[in-house]
Amino acid sequence: MTQTENRPTPRTDPRTASTTGALAGLLPLSAVAGAPPTTEAALLAGSPPPTAPGEAGPPAAALAAGDAAWSTRFGATNVGMRPLAVAVTGTSTGTGTGTGPTVYVGGDFAGPMAGMPEGTYQRIAAWDGVAWDRLGEGLDGPVHAVTVVGDHVYVGGEFTVAGGKVVANRLARWDGAAWSAVSGGVANSSVPSLAAVRALASDGERLYVAGVFDSVGTGTAAVPARGFAVLDLASGAWSSPDGGLGFLGGPGEGRAVAVLGGRVHVGGYFDTAGTVPASSFAALDPVTATWTAFGDGIRSGEFVGSVNSLTVDDASGTVFVGGAFTAAGTVATSGVATLTGDTWGTLGAFTRFGDAGTAGVLALAFAGGRLYAGGEFTTAGNAAASWWAVHDGAEWSVPGDGVDNAVRAMAALGDDVVVVGDFQYSGSLRMTYGGVWTADGWQTFGQGLSYDPYADGNVFAVLPTPAGLVAGGYFDQAGPVPVGSVATWTGDRWDPMAGGLRGVNALATVYAVARLGDDVYVTGSFSTAGGGTAANIARWDGTSWSALGSGLNGTGYALAVLGGRLYVGGRFSAAGTTSANGVAAWDPATSTWSAVGNAPAYDDAVLGLAVIGDRHLVIGGRFHALRAGGRDLVRGLNGLTAFDTQAEITPGGLLDGYLIVAGVQQSSGTGTVRALHVQDGDLVVGGTFDTAGVVQLADPPELGFSARNLAVWHFGGDGRWETPGGTDEPVMALTTVDGTQVVVGGWFGAAGPVAASGVAAFEPATGAWSAFGSGVGPGERGVRHVEALAQDPAHGLWVGGTFDTAGGAPSCALALWTATAAERPGGGPERPAEVDPGT
Repeated sequence: MTQTENRPTPRTDPRTASTTGALAGLLPLSAVAGAPPTTEAALLAGSPPPTAPGEAGPPAAALAAGDAAWSTRFGATNVGMRPLAVAVTGTSTGTGTGTGPTVYVGGDFAGPMAGMPEGTYQRIAAWDGVAWDRLGEGLDGPVHAVTVVGDHVYVGGEFTVAGGKVVANRLARWDGAAWSAVSGGVANSSVPSLAAVRALASDGERLYVAGVFDSVGTGTAAVPARGFAVLDLASGAWSSPDGGLGFLGGPGEGRAVAVLGGRVHVGGYFDTAGTVPASSFAALDPVTATWTAFGDGIRSGEFVGSVNSLTVDDASGTVFVGGAFTAAGTVATSGVATLTGDTWGTLGAFTRFGDAGTAGVLALAFAGGRLYAGGEFTTAGNAAASWWAVHDGAEWSVPGDGVDNAVRAMAALGDDVVVVGDFQYSGSLRMTYGGVWTADGWQTFGQGLSYDPYADGNVFAVLPTPAGLVAGGYFDQAGPVPVGSVATWTGDRWDPMAGGLRGVNALATVYAVARLGDDVYVTGSFSTAGGGTAANIARWDGTSWSALGSGLNGTGYALAVLGGRLYVGGRFSAAGTTSANGVAAWDPATSTWSAVGNAPAYDDAVLGLAVIGDRHLVIGGRFHALRAGGRDLVRGLNGLTAFDTQAEITPGGLLDGYLIVAGVQQSSGTGTVRALHVQDGDLVVGGTFDTAGVVQLADPPELGFSARNLAVWHFGGDGRWETPGGTDEPVMALTTVDGTQVVVGGWFGAAGPVAASGVAAFEPATGAWSAFGSGVGPGERGVRHVEALAQDPAHGLWVGGTFDTAGGAPSCALALWTATAAERPGGGPERPAEVDPGT
């Protein structure tokens, strides 16, 4: 979904505050509309005049490295396109925050990945269990092989430069901080451009390198080696056991290497290993540098077959061989063969549309006592299995819902298995190019929220609850879980909330979430909740959904709780069977709807609600007039009004209970109030406007003052209006952190005097601004919108919206800031001189 400025995104906040001071100066709308004074006649003492904005806070100090406080857990789920290699180690060598094994993925990806823009991950990335890490500037060509030896990561492929500057001929090493070449790499004298490393393995003392080459090392240290070579890791010296691999008198190709029981098993496409005839598979004794063949080897009819992948079961001493062939020794088998000791075996035939000769297994992994096979096939043994299959020791089957395209690499991760390839879906679940298959099903690499394979997701509301964070918006997947535009993050996984919400033949949209008692209420645009009818508003009791009568006949944008009732604002004309134009109230005790006052109609949408004390409901939006019977009752509201829930409502008093509140303008027209927040006797107003404190209904009218998208009404004190400095683009969300600071979220790049990307905080007492590290960023989509904020005392500040990064790391539509104000630098970098958000 493309977000536009005209799309309303409300915010709600059920906090309360004192009603002393300036509230006693509000004028009832009924008075200026010519109606008799109501019982609120005490409110007729004129509104205090707005004041000029206060001085901006002092220039902020340069921001320290503050991004460590942003959680990296909520990255997008997509892996880079065309992953080709996977390796797993129990020791993290990256810079992420995970404490478990690290997964290294290599391939030919340099475009968008994990929501990050093109060029972020250059053909290799490391997953530490929580987030992706870059390995410097990566490689300039495809990576086909990765293995880890101690603290070093070795990669092989078709590249010539590592880290952007290090000459590395198809072989390079990453030490956790920098890239280096590896003993001159490999070369192919006949066609230099075709040189490639296809497979790597190590026994801790030696690195085994297989691929397409005829020499290793450079200069006087160069060693002739055909398709396979051994590097002594201590001395850096190369050797070629008996000349390596041959095919028809020339170099053969090594494609797979596995170490088991003191032997190095090598597969590929060759007819000799050293001087020993060997059909695409042989074993090397690294001590004696001698080769062993196994009968007729791997064959396809009368010709040599090809081996693409090897994996081992240490407990049984079995080598599993995957590739394209029809026989292993004298055993008829295709796709997968077993070698236990010196004896070949089969696990059944792989076919592709009924033909064993065209089936190919590209990847194998042995994990949790099971053998996983991936590649290009349509049956495995007796099972219909396209692209991916698992053997449990007795038979083949399809894991879960399978995948929709080829699996190209796998690696065991404990009892789980990392799977990467060309696929994008497993059933209806998006698994874009990679994931981890576990006993509980798929786990994605990121826990972000999305609605397409490329990390697009929108979060418009966040609400911490005892059960976890409820996030609502426009998305159908949360991490690896299918959802319906609302889900709960429990601290380690997503709860789909009984399937969530749906629209009529479409995805639902949730604009606001609120809690009343033990229940959670959501509103937006939808037709069902948990499979049952629910028109645009619904209640979640922790286990199931229920409708609020017949719901709303239009979209809900805002929720607030006052006096035990739930108030909803939006664009609708009826709530249940009650006429209610733009604002309505639900009483959970009686399960009934009621209008607010005598239900005058707003001429445009209500986008925000807030409560003052136990009495007043503040209403904000894009409206300018209240209407009834096709005529204006009053004009000049400028996006703000208030309703006294304790006022006397008379049958003919269409405006009874409504109060004048100074409003906002944008370029002399009606401004838009998108967010309202009450804190310590102040009403903070955010939206799209350049002037605040406007009272057109006063005599004479009060013209207000310059205020870019942010203003404060001191209703609990002297009644002044002012701005703390404003933002250069609209404000969409407001909340409080650390008891005193007001957090502002929106589409902006500057707040007050500081550069702040989408989220910033100001101290009302001093007007001083501070940033949250580098804030949120656009990633691959070029969009940076914060739409929702909520403080969670147990975890930190939740940020929702339309973005791909937080603190420079992947964070798709949802982010979490975990530091306190004391830990956050006192400000952000001073904004560039040419950026002027106004005062």
